[in-house]
Amino acid sequence: MSPLPKRMTNHWWWRPGVRPGRRLYVWHVLFDDRPGAEKLVEECRDRLAGLPGLDSVPTPWLHMTTQIVGFTDEISDSELQNMITAVSERMRSVAPTSVSLGRPLFHSEALVLGVDPRDGLDAVRAGVRQAVAMTVRANRLTDDPDWVPHLSVAYSNSEAPAEPVISAMQSPPAPVDVRIDAIDLVSQERVGHSYIWDRIATVQLGPVR
Repeated sequence: MSPLPKRMTNHWWWRPGVRPGRRLYVWHVLFDDRPGAEKLVEECRDRLAGLPGLDSVPTPWLHMTTQIVGFTDEISDSELQNMITAVSERMRSVAPTSVSLGRPLFHSEALVLGVDPRDGLDAVRAGVRQAVAMTVRANRLTDDPDWVPHLSVAYSNSEAPAEPVISAMQSPPAPVDVRIDAIDLVSQERVGHSYIWDRIATVQLGPVR
C-alpha cells in the first residue's frame, strides 16, 4: 500500500470466479462489541464525509481479512469440517495478542487502518494457511501471498484523484489498542457495494480452558 496513490480506482470490479450470489469461505478477525475500534472508524468516516466516490464499511461488517479460502461450491462439507478442526488445533499454540489500530494506509481502491506491530498477527495467519493447505484442495492460498493486516474503512467506487482522501487523513487519528483472541470463518458474498456474511465458526486463540 505504498507509495501513496495518485488516483483512486473502482474497488467493485468482479474478481475471477466471483459473481452475484456466489460465496467464499474467508477467515476474518471480526469487530463485534469492540467500541474502541468502532469509534475509531466513525472518526474516519466523519473525516471522509462529503468526499465523493467512497463507500464506507458499515459497522456490522467491519473486518480484518486473514485468509480467503475458496468458493463454497468447490469445498465439500468434510473439507470444511476438517479445516475448522485443523485451524482450531493450530490456534491452541497461538496466544491472544493486542495490536494497535489507527495508522492510515492508502490503496488506490480503499482507505484502511494498519496494524502495529505489522507482524503482530503473523502467527495467526500462518496457522490458518497451514490448516487450509492440508485440508482444502480448491484453495486460494496463492492469490494473496503478501499480507498487510488492516481494517477496511471505505472502498472507492470510481476513478478520482486520491489527494482529497489523503488530505482528510493527513493527521492520523489517535490509535486504539485491540485485543485479538479469536478468528472467525464466514461464508461471504458481495451484495452491491458491500460484503456480507454468515458466521460459520469461531476459533479461540490459546490453550483450551
